[in-house]
Amino acid sequence: MSTAEVASAAAEWLARHAPAHEPPGPPPLTPFEPMSAEAERDLVTRGRRWQAHKAAHGWAAPSLPAELGGRDGGRAADVAFWDAESRHHLPTHLFEVTTRMVLPTLVHWAPEKTADITRLVRGEDLWCQLFSEPGCGSDLAAIRTRAVRRDDGRWVVDGQKVWTSWAHLADRGYLLARTGGGHAGLTAFAIDMAAPGVEVRPIVQATGAATFNEVFLDGVVLPPEAVIGPPGAGWKVALTTLMNERLAVGPDQIPFAALRDEAGARGSLADPDIAAALGAVRARRRIVEQLRRGMLRAVSEGADPGPEGSVAKLCLADGVRAAAEAARAILGADLGTESPLSRFALSWPGIKNAGGTDEIQKSIVADRVLGLPRERERREEDHRARRRR
Repeated sequence: MSTAEVASAAAEWLARHAPAHEPPGPPPLTPFEPMSAEAERDLVTRGRRWQAHKAAHGWAAPSLPAELGGRDGGRAADVAFWDAESRHHLPTHLFEVTTRMVLPTLVHWAPEKTADITRLVRGEDLWCQLFSEPGCGSDLAAIRTRAVRRDDGRWVVDGQKVWTSWAHLADRGYLLARTGGGHAGLTAFAIDMAAPGVEVRPIVQATGAATFNEVFLDGVVLPPEAVIGPPGAGWKVALTTLMNERLAVGPDQIPFAALRDEAGARGSLADPDIAAALGAVRARRRIVEQLRRGMLRAVSEGADPGPEGSVAKLCLADGVRAAAEAARAILGADLGTESPLSRFALSWPGIKNAGGTDEIQKSIVADRVLGLPRERERREEDHRARRRR
């Protein structure tokens, strides 16, 4: 099936099956909505049920072979389905790390882990991504969590991760740890989040949500088969994850319609400052739309997601910032009230930093898109130039 045919079939299937799985109430404007423990458990249950339902009909991961719950559609089929799925209010965002980042990484680097892949596709396991650390943020080359291999082949892990989304709900973790020096000294692992030595501490955000977590790893013992890909290949494994993560960048994260409707309800659309703010948001949303189309076109032609995804992520962050500024202008003194738009305005830094900070994205663009010299190379060249003078 072509990408267009997959999209059409997905839309038809979703029209028949999605309504029965939609949670009550309107969709949130931000993934960082505060929820009670009971509401979180309910959302996980709904997400598992929806994932299992998709798997039973071949839509949980359309790119995979049929025996793994897919329909042999290629990577573009996954993206086409996600886009059709995003038009419905479905309990998917808890599973986005699991299905959009961990799954393609396992399929590429550890296809022998069929049991893990099958459980993931069916919604039986919820994964979190243990990458960022205190002191290095999104700079994966600087991580310090260490995994030491024992004589019996098992690994012992010690360290700390931070800003881990949904770690307090996750069954499994996808861990990047240091096993040597430099980029070649990183190794990826799968870990049980209930294993002895794993401690999860939620981080309460300004909205009252606790989506992010700190994760402490104290003498966590992993079996030899926990390694994802070859030992020492963690940097390449992580790049596969990050490139696929960029495919999750979409214009729906910039809530232009909600801003326009709120301004209209308050009679503010004629205010030139509000109109200008809304125009800025709409323009940035269109930019993200166009960049996403380009990424999807490349994937549909068989190309892997590339560094241009970092450009899209930067533009998304800029669009979310503009939307938060517009929300503050529209709400005025009501910014501190309990409303979806107010919570969006408070939570936008989390959206901006999720998946890598602007500084990291700019470094990727400078290096892999523009081909600019690295900072150390630039300093050395400047030093040589001064000596020549």
